[in-house]
Amino acid sequence: MYASALLSPVRHAFTGVADGDHRPGFDTAGAARLIAALDAVGPVRVVSQVHGARVVRAEDASTSIEADAIVSTLPGIVVAVRVADCVPILLAAPGAVAAVHAGWRGTAADITRVALRALCSAAGCAPSEVRAAIGPCICGACYEVGGEVIDGVAAVAPGASWRVGERNVDLGEANAAILRHEGAQVERLALCTRCDARFWSFRRDGASGGRQVGAIRL
Repeated sequence: MYASALLSPVRHAFTGVADGDHRPGFDTAGAARLIAALDAVGPVRVVSQVHGARVVRAEDASTSIEADAIVSTLPGIVVAVRVADCVPILLAAPGAVAAVHAGWRGTAADITRVALRALCSAAGCAPSEVRAAIGPCICGACYEVGGEVIDGVAAVAPGASWRVGERNVDLGEANAAILRHEGAQVERLALCTRCDARFWSFRRDGASGGRQVGAIRL
């Protein structure tokens, strides 16, 4: 499992292949190890991710709920998102935490900004009080895309630090740019899911590949 120095001492983790396949219902032992590692109360709260911009509270989260971010004010309860190239984002504020799933469609739908504001509302804090960790995701060099993706990301992500040449997008950097623009403190874990065999990758492994998670608890 991998962690962000910026989020310490908040309990959180980004998993890899060695920590199990976290596809729904696939590896209950992996979920149990995650709960134990975070010294938490199970089960892990997850949602049905749809690449949108809906945020739900942890008490409402379930696999029957379509959303792409979960905000929690419940001590000891793990909230998590599943990824395999998309960007896992963990947010921590005084009295609240959040887990965010940001693929390119979710990024273009502004899920990161929406989730940040929902977290601030739940915590009663300013964005400058929020610490954000961006976990392992596909890197810009590996993420060649079409014009639809570039235009969608450009509509929400400030600057051009996320552009890599003419046809590639650094989706992790795009989300970091959004968070920095809003005033949050940000750390990126410079780990590429496609380049690094320690992580599951949809582009490398196809639909049969597994899923890792970004998880956090208050």
